[in-house]
Amino acid sequence: MRLRHDDGTVVHLAYNAGVHPAEDLENLIAHLTRYAVPVRRKLNVDRLGIGLWLSPSVADNLISDRIELVRLRRSLEERGLEVVSLNGTGGRHQETPGPDWAKPERYRYTMSLAKILAFLLPEDVQFGSISTIPIGWRRDWPADLHSIASRRLERLSRELRGIYSVTGKHIRVGFEPWPGCVLETTEQALERVCGIDSDHLGVCLDACHLTCGGVEEAGKALRGLAKAGAPVVKLGHVHNNMDEIPNTLNALLSGAVHGSAHIEVEAHEWFAPKTKGPAALVARLADDLDYTRRSLTALGLKLAA
Repeated sequence: MRLRHDDGTVVHLAYNAGVHPAEDLENLIAHLTRYAVPVRRKLNVDRLGIGLWLSPSVADNLISDRIELVRLRRSLEERGLEVVSLNGTGGRHQETPGPDWAKPERYRYTMSLAKILAFLLPEDVQFGSISTIPIGWRRDWPADLHSIASRRLERLSRELRGIYSVTGKHIRVGFEPWPGCVLETTEQALERVCGIDSDHLGVCLDACHLTCGGVEEAGKALRGLAKAGAPVVKLGHVHNNMDEIPNTLNALLSGAVHGSAHIEVEAHEWFAPKTKGPAALVARLADDLDYTRRSLTALGLKLAA
């Protein structure tokens, strides 16, 4: 779904499809048919945003086989779905983080996702976002790995600029601060990531962490990002049992923080036990999306065509 902020920013609201991951394209399309299409119908919208999680094997297949990539795009269009964001955590399953940024596999996977997303973006959408891990686990991070990871990020920046020069699509990678990792706070992310390239590398914020007051306080984090002019690539993990989420959304969409155009609802399988069947998860996703849509319109955003 698309909404428009009063400053002209188009806000894309989607749900994280990693809640029903697939290890091949056939199952991915089947999941979209089984879950995403019924969610779209429940919301009574012509177009629904999907934040896809693509396993490394699926990403490799889509990069090596253009026909399969075209097939995925057509499948999305036929079902009234659009993709402006990808979950780039990696690993064999969506909840598994995969290799850290000192390893070449992480760079290759992220670049594959960037090329795929540039192709999947709708014609009238310029910006795409990819969320990724906060560099690596701090306990496994000796000093010599900092320079290795920094070189990979510098190379990533150059390649993302290259994608823009060829396709006109601006792909941004957001690093999500996480307790126990190299990037635990937005301040650390600003120092390590945005200093390399604030146009293509930014921060992915977790609404749960911000509203629950975990490692850092929401207001301080948002003020720091606004002061630095750093891009908030995506706000994720939004759901409707978070009383403080309207305040977080209001801060993000106040115009003070650049680039906060992608908001992603996330529901985990434990919300809808398998014994209840697909209908329970569909209902949960539709409820969370409807709550977030209402929260955004209450802040003055208008539904966009």
